[in-house]
Amino acid sequence: GPFKSPYFIAHDFNHITLIASGIGVTPALGVMGQYPGLSRTKILVWLTRSKSMLKFFAPLLRDAHLSVVFYTGKEELSKYELMQIQSHGNIYIQQSRPKSLTGTIEDTIVSFENRMNNSSDRLSQVDKYHKATWCLLYCGGSVNIKHQLEQFASEKGLGWESEVFNW
Repeated sequence: GPFKSPYFIAHDFNHITLIASGIGVTPALGVMGQYPGLSRTKILVWLTRSKSMLKFFAPLLRDAHLSVVFYTGKEELSKYELMQIQSHGNIYIQQSRPKSLTGTIEDTIVSFENRMNNSSDRLSQVDKYHKATWCLLYCGGSVNIKHQLEQFASEKGLGWESEVFNW
């Protein structure tokens, strides 16, 4: 029969942080498409090593309020390629792994919270009712990333759901 997407919880939250590795960006884009415009805060954090996939999906990142891409491919992106990809929206590209994936997510959420509410330096300083309006949704092939994000969401009081594939 039909399988319910683990991302079904997105409708319960005002602020959605979608974390994807590789082709896991596909369901993340589907969730963004369900909430067009400003109906939800949509942040995408994507880890990919595929230049062709990054170029292909870049036009679909336009609906995210912010896309943070960690590109880890062997072939570095040229300035022209970066400019082309970034022309599709508010897209930040780092050509390496994140120093701290959870640190990046925390900094991003705190930045958005500071625009909407009181100033905070860390997520622990954000009111629990505001934190409860955020969720993290992960789709990718890394069980390690899943566990890291699940622990982070639990510790910080954020909504959480994931789908891990291991083909």
